[in-house]
Amino acid sequence: MGKNLFHLALCLFLIFSCKVIHAKTVILEGRIDSRITVTQQMSFSVDRGLNKFMFRFALPATFSNKVVSQDTKTPDIRFDPEPARIDDEIDSFGNRFKSVTWNNINRDVRVNISFETYIKSDLTAMESKAAFPLKSIPQGETVFLKSTKMVQSDSAEITALAKELTAKASAEYEAVTAILNHVSDNVKYTYNPPQYDALYTMKTKSGNCQNYAHMSMALLRAAGIPARIVGGISLKESWKIPLDANNYLVQSIGQGGHAWMEVYFPDFGWMSYDPQQSKQFTSTRHIKQTHGLDSTDINDSWKASPYLPEYNENIDAKFLADSISLAPKFSDSAPRSYLFSNNFIAKAGAPRVEEKPKPIVEATPVPVLPKEKNLEFGNMEFPNLVDLYQVIGDRGVRIMDKETAEYVTSRHVYAQAFDIDEKLQINELSLAMRKFGGDGTVYIDLVSDDNTRPSLKGTRSQPLFLDNIKKRRGYYWVDFRFPDKVALEKGRYWIVLRHSGEAIMNWFYIPGNPFGDSDDTRSTLKGYKWEDIQNYDFVFKVKAERL
Repeated sequence: MGKNLFHLALCLFLIFSCKVIHAKTVILEGRIDSRITVTQQMSFSVDRGLNKFMFRFALPATFSNKVVSQDTKTPDIRFDPEPARIDDEIDSFGNRFKSVTWNNINRDVRVNISFETYIKSDLTAMESKAAFPLKSIPQGETVFLKSTKMVQSDSAEITALAKELTAKASAEYEAVTAILNHVSDNVKYTYNPPQYDALYTMKTKSGNCQNYAHMSMALLRAAGIPARIVGGISLKESWKIPLDANNYLVQSIGQGGHAWMEVYFPDFGWMSYDPQQSKQFTSTRHIKQTHGLDSTDINDSWKASPYLPEYNENIDAKFLADSISLAPKFSDSAPRSYLFSNNFIAKAGAPRVEEKPKPIVEATPVPVLPKEKNLEFGNMEFPNLVDLYQVIGDRGVRIMDKETAEYVTSRHVYAQAFDIDEKLQINELSLAMRKFGGDGTVYIDLVSDDNTRPSLKGTRSQPLFLDNIKKRRGYYWVDFRFPDKVALEKGRYWIVLRHSGEAIMNWFYIPGNPFGDSDDTRSTLKGYKWEDIQNYDFVFKVKAERL
């Protein structure tokens, strides 16, 4: 008990007392229980007549493992117009699909799926005796060691990296953790990537949830650990982990298609992992539909003649019950972004052998080039619109991606931090936003840092009247300027978005921390406490000049 209290005190000290904070895996204990009704609305734009249209889509699953369980009632499925044929399918992995066919249609096609599901995650201490390398894997699970076009576990690059990452591991849990931490630290979330396979992800260090899953699975399979992709739906309802009476870690993710994975342990079976969020479990914001070797096994798809209609979807979720009872017990020092885990104890194999220090090699001096006077920096990459499908050959295939944005003119106030290492004059700040309506103004406060939180000291931008912001599709830069010159010394500063009137606007964010550290995005109820640490970076751009 004393050790756990020490770890918790240390965790709180690191999070809330230090000027520079290093993130970690937070070890949790407790339970999440949610009962949810979900409506998934899928539509296809039929601009001119189709001779034939076929749509194959996944249904929500019922499953359970040692930590997570999901009990889903039979969904209510409605079609408009009524199809000519409906077939039920169960694939080789046990996934349930509907295959639906329409003939000679001249109007838009709509499919509505409504269902209720009860999901719970029970986080308790677990002890695994699975040694690494794994010695015996049941015949039925060896298929999930297979290399595929998306999961190239037999490539030389993947194999070499897997060997390097797991060199010190004597237990399977240690090998899995080393791989997951590496992926979390080395892949930046990006939208609409041109490829989703593991090798592309490793070389570009970028991708969406499918890329995270494929790269993690490739490294795991290369290390001899069975891993499979999971396809499903993520829900935007945030969940909090209280650190004390006034401070929380907040997890949120966009609402829509999502991919994560499951990893096989001989003594526990399949365990749920989201490389972007959690180890050994997923939250009740993850609704599983399917699993397979890679995303080609799990994604919805359609065919049509003489052309492929455009796809769109909308997902609504209502939480009928949502009980969250979680407490942090202690933390591990990696990865850089926050991940969550239960207390998973590995007791297998021989003790680790400490690595001998490597000799220090002096770096070759790099010539110092003159600095440009004007500069532009920030978390600047974002899509105007998020693609929901791609065309592969003669098929349309649903992409596991979705819009990620906060309704920032709500009852919360949001802030994004940035650091500068020299004196600058700030000329303009831009945020990636979308106007939905309302009236009034939006403006920003640019304030200094007060022990990892926004202070009350700084300057305010000129207000932007909503009537002067064009209403457009998707997201775009909204520029803020200041009435006077703003000179900043070296240090950390916060962009705080504020509004007046009944403005309705969204601010786009990127999951994880592609720009800064794990504590550089905060929110608060209308006020100044800044009690919530968010698990993402807002999109922003700073135009400045050196002084």
